[in-house]
Amino acid sequence: MANDPGRTEKATPKRRQKAREEGSVPRSADFDGALLLWGNFFLFLGLGGATLALMTQQVAHFLQLARPGALAEASIITLVRDVISILGRLLLPFLCLNLLIALASGIAQRGFSFSTKPLQPKFDRLNPAQGFKRIISTRAVVDLIKSLAKFGLLAWVAYLVLTPRIPLLLATLKLPLGQSMDIFQSAVFALYRNVMLAMLILALSDFAWQRFSWEKSIRMTKQEIKDESKDADGSPEVKQKQKSIMMAAARRRMLAEVPKATVVVTNPTHVAVALKYDEKSAAPVCVAKGLDHLALKIREQARASGVPILERPELARALYRSVDLDKPIPRDLYQAVAQVLAFVYRLRGAA
Repeated sequence: MANDPGRTEKATPKRRQKAREEGSVPRSADFDGALLLWGNFFLFLGLGGATLALMTQQVAHFLQLARPGALAEASIITLVRDVISILGRLLLPFLCLNLLIALASGIAQRGFSFSTKPLQPKFDRLNPAQGFKRIISTRAVVDLIKSLAKFGLLAWVAYLVLTPRIPLLLATLKLPLGQSMDIFQSAVFALYRNVMLAMLILALSDFAWQRFSWEKSIRMTKQEIKDESKDADGSPEVKQKQKSIMMAAARRRMLAEVPKATVVVTNPTHVAVALKYDEKSAAPVCVAKGLDHLALKIREQARASGVPILERPELARALYRSVDLDKPIPRDLYQAVAQVLAFVYRLRGAA
């Protein structure tokens, strides 16, 4: 699927999040290994003297226990406790550092993501045909080439470091022990340093490759992007239905305000505008307006509620065009509306 030529579009944020939830994240094991190597190297430089001193002290302690009768005097429990204490003091700093580096490396490469899907059993992996396809897949071939290249690079680095030092290392057989240890220590340090530099280069290269491969594996087709956008925005049918429901609710609320109106101005069948005016208002307010069928509903509601209905075609059209719901009428219509209201009040007075 990842090699489908139709998958030409970059993954959307939703697709990336889905991939992370499924446990698909870019990860470079070489990057983790390089960080661990460098971290342990610097920790050893900082604690190397204390570690060697502790090891020397404990070796002397156990040599004393090797004396005849000394082991019998020390209980087995004390001996086991001493061994555990020594191992803890020697290894605990390195174990803690490795744990912190592993967590930091994972978060740096992939961000914080937790998923149980990779732990779920996948029975299709039991299919021999599928397993054979994975063995001879392009990814497997690339991984094999990468492994051979890494081995070749590290072997070449080791060759460059050790070849010029071989005569000197062989000459240590005739040198004092202290001088021989210094030569060996220098050779091991140079080998370790150069190997770490090579590992760092490999790690950065592998990280870039893993990132590129992951980005390629989650690419999408144009149709998938359209479908995702449609799912996010909702289908046109659903949106139209939601719009119809909202408009129907707005119409019901508007018709419920008609009984509170002072007058309804019509044209005479196609337009209806309901106005409300009281002494507390600075100007008449439009509480309902509509065309055709909705205008008919407004007139019916007004008749049922006893609200006066006046036919003023030009005024009705002007009010419908220039006045929004729950807004006062514009100043240029004050005089015309005032005449209508005066007529309504005369009718009420006559009644």
